[in-house]
Amino acid sequence: MEDFRTVHEVVDGISASIIGVTIVICLMRTVIFIVKTLKQRASQKSKYEIYSRMIDRFGAAPEFIAFMQTEEGRAILEENLTPTDVATPLNKILVSIQIGVILTLLGSGLLALGNIFGSSRGGDLYIVLNIGGTVGFMVGVGFLISSAISYKLCKTWGILTADKINLSKTENK
Repeated sequence: MEDFRTVHEVVDGISASIIGVTIVICLMRTVIFIVKTLKQRASQKSKYEIYSRMIDRFGAAPEFIAFMQTEEGRAILEENLTPTDVATPLNKILVSIQIGVILTLLGSGLLALGNIFGSSRGGDLYIVLNIGGTVGFMVGVGFLISSAISYKLCKTWGILTADKINLSKTENK
């Protein structure tokens, strides 16, 4: 009976650690997402202001067209027509795959741990591990299915084509 209590205490500590680490990882990902979103908004806002000022400087469309045909105009146009927009859906799909694999493995591990200790020895711990494992596993599988559907739709709609993906890879190097 003494051994069972020791094992039970160890498993309680491990499950608390897993839950704590999961919460910290989720909070970190949320903060990173918020910072990236704010950075993108600031970048878009500054580009919008630059374009607004540039358009205000030109009195008529022929002047603007003439400017865009110069080297400086082409440089501005090429800078803002890079295929980074193509890389974004691909990056989101890859992040969904990563999250799906991690959650699926975490859920499988919790289910296995719950079955190792069984309902006869684990009691409440068995229930918590099985519920947590089932939820983690199903959410992970959901992420994997979602990323597969997103990939198929992006390929069907022409958002992800081989030439666009290769362009985005060469620019990132």
